[in-house]
Amino acid sequence: MAEGLAGGSRPGRADGSVRPSGPAAGPSPRVLGPFRFVLGYREFKELFRAENGVYMRKIGLIGTVCAGWTIPASFIGGIVPMLRGRIEWTVSNVAGNFGAFLIGCFFVWCLVRPPFLFVFRSGEARSFFRFHGARVPEGADPRGLSVSVSVSLGALGGQEVAADGTLVRTPYAFMRRWPVVSRRFVFLPVADWRSDSAVWNMVGVNWAFRPEWDGEGVALPRSGVRDAWRLLWEVHGRVREASKRYRRAKRLAGRGVRDASARAEALVLMRPELEWLAEGERLNQQHKEQEAGNVILEEGGR
Repeated sequence: MAEGLAGGSRPGRADGSVRPSGPAAGPSPRVLGPFRFVLGYREFKELFRAENGVYMRKIGLIGTVCAGWTIPASFIGGIVPMLRGRIEWTVSNVAGNFGAFLIGCFFVWCLVRPPFLFVFRSGEARSFFRFHGARVPEGADPRGLSVSVSVSLGALGGQEVAADGTLVRTPYAFMRRWPVVSRRFVFLPVADWRSDSAVWNMVGVNWAFRPEWDGEGVALPRSGVRDAWRLLWEVHGRVREASKRYRRAKRLAGRGVRDASARAEALVLMRPELEWLAEGERLNQQHKEQEAGNVILEEGGR
């Protein structure tokens, strides 16, 4: 596993791509990256599909199982007889048969290749670029936006240095079990059962649209990864182990109100991730203080 995560990166080309990497330089062979690349509107659309695709396929599967029968039933029992003149062309017949046929086809479409209408997702696109450190004015056209980031993968999870210098760390314990391999990325989404559960949202909690995605997750460029599919299996193993510890720690923490030893055991289980995240917060605080000091110096020099 350590060998599979070994890798390195070179600065991205002008088009935002990354050259294939060689052996990792550094003390730990388990580090992949850092990769420096540019995220534009095209990359946003690809990562949006990667993050939402599994959910939409769940909707498609549920809908196909429940309504897939309407495709042959409406076609054979209604559309074909109407075309042959055996059934009268009335508004109710046309709407009922063609409507049922299109609904069934829509669910099959969601199952095979989920559709996304990006013309209505400008707000989510702006949130995506803000999350990655870009200064985006309200109402800006996201199709012209881009942002440069640096991403790496290590023993405890993924790390991104955003364009504004903010450090974003995502432990394996917080990720979905399976990464998504797209044309240009190996994407490691964050797990949220309320957001990922199609049944939870369809019963009325969020029946119309899935909660908005702001860009959270770890994106690794495929051009910098020697074997994306091997990496997928290795990350899956790490996520499975880390999330198992995390679930046990949450159960122990729930008992920790009455049992101090359970609370202590929960902290021990998650100590590596907690220390890693705390270090990231400390570095971000130092960065903010440094930025504030630079602003004061600039204002004093005017």
